[in-house]
Amino acid sequence: MNEDRQYMEPTESEDGHSMRREPAPTPISRGVWSLYKQSLKPNDSLFNLYLARPLAAPLVYLFAQTRVTPNQVTFMSTLIMIIALIALSSIAGPLGLLIGVIGVELSYVFDCVDGQLARVTGRTSEVGGDLDFMMDELKAYLLIVAIGLRGAFTEGDTPWLGAPVLMGVDSQTWPLICSIFALLVTASAITLTRFIRSERYAIATGSKAQKHGQSAGEGRSGGPLWPIKMIARLITQYPASLPIFALTNTLDIFLYAYGVLHLLYVAQASLGIFIKLGRFAPQNNASTIEAEEQR
Repeated sequence: MNEDRQYMEPTESEDGHSMRREPAPTPISRGVWSLYKQSLKPNDSLFNLYLARPLAAPLVYLFAQTRVTPNQVTFMSTLIMIIALIALSSIAGPLGLLIGVIGVELSYVFDCVDGQLARVTGRTSEVGGDLDFMMDELKAYLLIVAIGLRGAFTEGDTPWLGAPVLMGVDSQTWPLICSIFALLVTASAITLTRFIRSERYAIATGSKAQKHGQSAGEGRSGGPLWPIKMIARLITQYPASLPIFALTNTLDIFLYAYGVLHLLYVAQASLGIFIKLGRFAPQNNASTIEAEEQR
């Protein structure tokens, strides 16, 4: 983006002649506050506005003055997430929840850093954006697996809400079944999102293509269903909702809601694709003319 690149402004002597060109202030030179304001997006969530992005801005300021690349920050975010989820799935009790949630939140902060760092340093690239999106997918899958493993083995003695004991499913098997279900529908939802946001789909349907980094909620606030959509968005954006469920020790409810919301999205997106791309071919003009000539 132009505002992220350093440029030169001419200065004038007292007689009005141009003397030399000095670098204009960049977001980095203006400081952390400028970096924070530049990172804000339309319809940003309160979680991003007041927690994630304020924590990310100092890291952007620090990394921008080093040789650290945005891709390296993406890998850092993923590594932090993996460590956090190992703790979440293997350490029982409040300690495992605490380490897991703190790690997930820290991973998300680093996830906010990489894109902003790319813009302010001019190190943007399409492959970097694809790498970030792929790692976000991986982290979502790992979170589902970690919650299922925690429910099945780490805290297997505590049955999940709604576990169908009467159907012969024990307290260890049920969390695994739920995590597999959530994993399948989440993977399906991400696949559909990739397809719907593709340029070819936009051309074929006459819609506007969305970038991978663009929030799905941008420009869609308001309307009678807005409160429901807001709650759904809060749950599916797990960095904002996971601490609430962890604090109340209801990760089973989180996984239920996460899976069901993605299932509803899969149904909606699949129906939209079928309606737009599953139409009959238009009537052949040549066949129409020939039929008219035979009359």
